[in-house]
Amino acid sequence: MFKSLLVLAALVLSASVFALEAAKEYEIKAAFLFNLSAFITWPDSAFASKDAPFNVCVLGNDPFGERLDLIAADQTVSGHPVAVRRIAAVADALACHSVFISNSEQLRLQAIFAQLAGKPVLTVGDVDNFVIQGGTVQFFPHDNKIRLLLDPEAFRDAGLKASAHLMRVAQLVKGK
Repeated sequence: MFKSLLVLAALVLSASVFALEAAKEYEIKAAFLFNLSAFITWPDSAFASKDAPFNVCVLGNDPFGERLDLIAADQTVSGHPVAVRRIAAVADALACHSVFISNSEQLRLQAIFAQLAGKPVLTVGDVDNFVIQGGTVQFFPHDNKIRLLLDPEAFRDAGLKASAHLMRVAQLVKGK
């Protein structure tokens, strides 16, 4: 009985530690998602007007919670106020400048990429092979850090320009 309680306690503690690590991971990814915008240029045509918001969106289940909202609060990107939106439909992503595509959308990735093809939308995700499948930027863990994979062709196809600094710190890959 005592052994069973110890095992149960160890499992509960392990799950709690894992939940805390996952929360920390997505806190870091939320900061990366927002800060990517400082290293990317969108065409003027991506904005309806000079005072239109810069829309950072999460498509599917939101792993960030309020963290992304807190990071983006009262911020601007190239003079545009930042708005954080949660969306469920791919069509809504057309109004986004940067969209994090959640793991919950993994089975729909090809359809999502097809609908956003040629649009000035930065697609970001952390699903395995996200960039290889057609995404622009992928977060991946390496040596207990979050690293970036990016596809320069996906940037060009979307009409986005990544800074030289971003290109130096990321691992470049050729996607679809």
